[in-house]
Amino acid sequence: MKKIGIIGGAGVAATNKLNCMIEEYFTLNGAIRDCHHPEIITYQAVNVPSRSMFLEGRGESFIPGYIEIGKKLKLLDVDIICMSCNTAHYAIDILKNEIELPFINMVDLVAKEVLMSEKNNKIGLIASDGCILGKVYEKYLNEYLPNSTIIYPDKQTQSEVTKGICNIKNTNRFLNENNSLRPKSIFLNVCNHLTDAGADIIISGCTDIAVDFLPEDFEQVKVIDSLTVLAKAIIKEYLK
Repeated sequence: MKKIGIIGGAGVAATNKLNCMIEEYFTLNGAIRDCHHPEIITYQAVNVPSRSMFLEGRGESFIPGYIEIGKKLKLLDVDIICMSCNTAHYAIDILKNEIELPFINMVDLVAKEVLMSEKNNKIGLIASDGCILGKVYEKYLNEYLPNSTIIYPDKQTQSEVTKGICNIKNTNRFLNENNSLRPKSIFLNVCNHLTDAGADIIISGCTDIAVDFLPEDFEQVKVIDSLTVLAKAIIKEYLK
């Protein structure tokens, strides 16, 4: 069985939820002992510079830090690496070349899931400022769905996306669901904004979002959650 390496910490809660998703899958599918679960090495890369701030032109590059961590995981004999951060996929080709290990490409897999969806003409994208500025998703969506339109939040709503991501990382995610500062409330409003703008499918393109908001929380159109896609990909890779 393959040993999986996760470059996490982006964010910490999202990475922890990723591991919980994987554990729950195997437990619900017959695991009754620790040895029935995948061998995973998770590195919470909390001291690496912000991926989004780098792509916004407001901070140092995260790439050297990710290369260093990837090489540490390689020394621990992992067979394949993934990253629990959409924005970090801006540098996935550089990382693969420098670390010399295969990567699970979460963004590519999300784009392929959009491709296979019944409705995908107008794709709403919820992502960090850096992910949008770095055109991380556009690379794949333009390849697989060249005739589709990507719908972005307007400036005010994008600032709410940033607030929601930040509030995942603090105690606001524990507020009452009706509180306007609760991330779930924020992302419900963002989804409504995107559907009002014509989106017939939405990408939840920041793994932090899944800590407090999942596709089943929004019924108007299909929402593809990137963290869920990554969890499924890790499970599939392990079971090959």
